[in-house]
Amino acid sequence: MAIIASDLKKYFTQGGGVSDGGAAGSAAVSLGGYRGTVEPTDNTDNNLFDDISGAEAAAGVTDYRCICLKNTHASLALQNAKVWIVTDEANASTAISIAVEVPTLNASTGNAQSVVNEATAPVVNVGNVSNWVASSAANSYVNGIAVNINGHSADMAAGNIIFVWVKRVISASAAAASGINFTIRLQGDTAA
Repeated sequence: MAIIASDLKKYFTQGGGVSDGGAAGSAAVSLGGYRGTVEPTDNTDNNLFDDISGAEAAAGVTDYRCICLKNTHASLALQNAKVWIVTDEANASTAISIAVEVPTLNASTGNAQSVVNEATAPVVNVGNVSNWVASSAANSYVNGIAVNINGHSADMAAGNIIFVWVKRVISASAAAASGINFTIRLQGDTAA
């Protein structure tokens, strides 16, 4: 049976941890490391980033999160896999960008780099991490970020994972806003 959308799962990361699925993970600690066991809830406020305080909005702030995407199909590879942003309903004061990181050591249970807090940027555009791509550029499968980074296959075999770093930039003097949301999609081809 072909890969279907429910075979492609999203998970929070553990912000470190010692093994794949070794801890739950949550939005607050989704700062890289190993895959957690908790999946983000779609269409829920603050399911990845927290609210911006008045002081943060006045000064401007940049926050980072890392999620893990996994092909959970029992036997099929997701061919020519790419990550892109389906919807981005940010306002003029908010910018969303993504970078893809392939796991170190093991394609099914490896880890991403970890950062110490949400204000610390991951290292991108070196080794196994792509450069930042703005949501306006990675807005379709054609324009998405391919997973064939640093010798990694363009395909995601059954059980394989990748990590997606998300950067949210709030401009200084940003006005209050609600309903800012975006959807990250993992997509590719599948055998029947």
